[in-house]
Amino acid sequence: MRLLPETISRTLRMAFEGRSTASGTAPAWLNRMSDIRFVDYDGNEDTILKFSCPTVGAAAPELYGQREFPWSERPDENDTGFDLLGDVLADLATKNTDSQLFDGSLLRTLSRFKNGINGTFQEIELSGHRFTKRHPAVIDQTVINTAKAFSSDTPAPEPVRIVGMLDMVRASTQAFAIKLDDGQEVRGVMLNGEIGGLSHLLEKRVLVLGRAVFRPSGRLLRVDTEYVHPASADDEFFSRVPRASRRRLDVRQFVREQSNKRGVAAIIGKWPGDETDEQIEVALRELS
Repeated sequence: MRLLPETISRTLRMAFEGRSTASGTAPAWLNRMSDIRFVDYDGNEDTILKFSCPTVGAAAPELYGQREFPWSERPDENDTGFDLLGDVLADLATKNTDSQLFDGSLLRTLSRFKNGINGTFQEIELSGHRFTKRHPAVIDQTVINTAKAFSSDTPAPEPVRIVGMLDMVRASTQAFAIKLDDGQEVRGVMLNGEIGGLSHLLEKRVLVLGRAVFRPSGRLLRVDTEYVHPASADDEFFSRVPRASRRRLDVRQFVREQSNKRGVAAIIGKWPGDETDEQIEVALRELS
């Protein structure tokens, strides 16, 4: 129960900003959407917890009065944070490595549910507006393991320079979109300053400097942006979607458990022990 409000808040931020965490004070619309209250409990063999949670449309009507980004759709106005978390869990259940519904921070948060799914409880079922009691969203050991694996497999962020036409700016979420020369859209989030200061650059070519954040598949998720400047003719080369230069090293692929046939155990007691030093030296020379 302590982890649930944090998880839903990060899910909501991911849905509207394209990132699950940010420094500084949380925006007012996020606080209103995340106003989750425990109201009742029930159940015999199962523990049933009941919460009240506002719909996103009622909590933040100002977000629904703006033009939509080409690269995403707003959540349905009647959805709550539980519905959006259900979408995240559905993508994890199907092992969708190309999902844009989560980033590394949200994946790590979901991994922490392992402390609750510990044998006493086998799974958590979420139901509400779109996810019903008959077809709930589920947090179980498989989903938790997938979140942990995706977090490990996601390439590390990398410094990037990108050039394109500034296509849209959304002040309420610090988000923007640029259109590349080949027509592809790239989403960005301003880390510092007010994004409204970019309005004079709308529909003009700009140079974006920041860090590319990737999905578990290796495709670009967003650009955490530090600066946006007017582009020059020398910047044409950078009008392309960044690609991860390398994937994270998965140590699990190389570490193997020792057994009586592996590791040090495989050689202990195997050396005959009756060879002379000269015989050993000759054998080592032949091996090299």
